[in-house]
Amino acid sequence: MDTRIRKAWKGAVNIGCALMLLLPLSPARGDALSDWNAIAARMVSSSGQPRAAQELAAVYAAMFEAMNFVEGKYVPRFLVKQPAPLGGSGEVEAIGAAHYVLAELYPGQKASLDAALERSMAAYPDRDAASRARIWGRHLGGNVSASVLSPLDRPKVSKLAQLRASSAESGASGEIWSSIAARSIERRPLQPIDRARINALLSLAASTVYSAAGDARYGAGVPCVSCALDAAVRVILEAEFGSANEPAEAYLIPVRDDADRSQSARAGEEMGASIGLQTLTYYKRIK
Repeated sequence: MDTRIRKAWKGAVNIGCALMLLLPLSPARGDALSDWNAIAARMVSSSGQPRAAQELAAVYAAMFEAMNFVEGKYVPRFLVKQPAPLGGSGEVEAIGAAHYVLAELYPGQKASLDAALERSMAAYPDRDAASRARIWGRHLGGNVSASVLSPLDRPKVSKLAQLRASSAESGASGEIWSSIAARSIERRPLQPIDRARINALLSLAASTVYSAAGDARYGAGVPCVSCALDAAVRVILEAEFGSANEPAEAYLIPVRDDADRSQSARAGEEMGASIGLQTLTYYKRIK
């Protein structure tokens, strides 16, 4: 692999980890779901895998859909809709899904993941919680992660080598939107399933940006990935929380004056906005 391609892979990993390793459910909340969001973010970030954003999307989507399978508040995307909610909270199932997906992605970390699962289950008085977490997590989490990852397992290396986004710019953009997303979620009294839904939407949008970044249908100009991520996340946050949510315009990366960069930025913004709007069609609330 030549130097340009190596740099492109590194840049892609940096963008994905910086933007989508969001920790809006920080361990400071003191709940098990928050802990598993943090575990997933740290594990995916430290792996250095080029498909980091896709792997995190698999975990976050699996957590949300497992929870939603039990609670039945939203239209699922990867799982079959239950005729009626099963009743109660789906937090145990969400934790089990996170455990299963991470253990499948990183089998070398299974012992530490098993220990984390045991610690989480100790907080639930239900004697059958650990069993439900493992059984439901395996079935529900496995189905979701297979659906999220299977179309994304073949990154376009030659296309990534052309991406018009430096590591520094991409990392700065990701950190900005990570902070914006975290504040947007933290300052609202959202239910656990609603917070899990926002995480799933944001991570799915980011994974789609990477999948589409080198797609020729977006024209001759290769899209600026950081611009696409900015646009996708902004569309989702503004749709969920309103356009006055954050002064987003002040945070956008300055666009260089050269024509090629401007074309790349425009292509990225167009692509990201389209992906953000498409992502918002997922997980609609059941009326």
